[in-house]
Amino acid sequence: MVDIKEIKSIEIVPYTLMTSSVSAVWAFIYAIFTLILGLIPFAISPTPANSAALWFYIASIVSSPVISFILGVLQSFLFALIYNLLVPKLGGIKLGLENLSEIKSIPVVPFALITSTISAVFVLIIALIVMPLVAAYIPVVSQIMSSLPLNGTTIPAGSISAFGTFGVIGSILSIIILPIAAFIIIFIVNAILATLYNLVAPRIGGIKLEFAVNADNMYEIVSVAPVQLALISAVIAAICGIIIGIIAIIISAAYGSVIVGAMFLAGFTIGFLVGVFIVYAIMAIIYNFLRPRIGGIKLELQ
Repeated sequence: MVDIKEIKSIEIVPYTLMTSSVSAVWAFIYAIFTLILGLIPFAISPTPANSAALWFYIASIVSSPVISFILGVLQSFLFALIYNLLVPKLGGIKLGLENLSEIKSIPVVPFALITSTISAVFVLIIALIVMPLVAAYIPVVSQIMSSLPLNGTTIPAGSISAFGTFGVIGSILSIIILPIAAFIIIFIVNAILATLYNLVAPRIGGIKLEFAVNADNMYEIVSVAPVQLALISAVIAAICGIIIGIIAIIISAAYGSVIVGAMFLAGFTIGFLVGVFIVYAIMAIIYNFLRPRIGGIKLELQ
């Protein structure tokens, strides 16, 4: 029996700790992989350039996980905080759970609405930080430009003033336009992804989770089935790859080179299928490894 459960809140600390830890472990694995690749040119030709590159890869084994963890903490904390603040106003993500163990469906509008709104808030925060800095530096750039000759002539002061005014106005408009654009784009993309999930899940099975029930409708994700998560994610990604490939074929045909579009179609489809399967399988394995040690993600479901 499928029950529709709404994620009313996300417990911030466990969510932040788990997601940032998964990011750090994934970054460590990727750094090891790049180090192995970096050993190949060094073994073939131990030049100073290859040696320097090798030391960079070695240093990244430490730096990459640390940076990923710090950025993950910031992003995950803000995501969970914003989600919890928005749910009473917009409603949360809803999941069609069968026996509280498999996600059979994801209602499209609630999923797309909350995720696109959170993305818009993220973009707004970044714009509020970056754009005032851009506006503050525009007068400095304008002053420098006014003193520089261009082909033996000095740039007119009126043009410099107009440039500065346009830059300031553009920065202000960006604070308004960028979050709106992010909302629209993310809403469309996530609505498509949720729709694809609902089409694919009945045929190959949905994401399988093991929950532990705590007090006050709090559920901890004890484990995630790696193969099932990787499989459905990879199939959805492959379908997206096919869509992108078809668009590439149409564009290539317009320029008289259908073969190039066909190559894009094959590359996107196979690349997305294999790449996403590997990435999501590893992420689920990492989650299952870390959960007994640091605790799992806890959700309030109603």
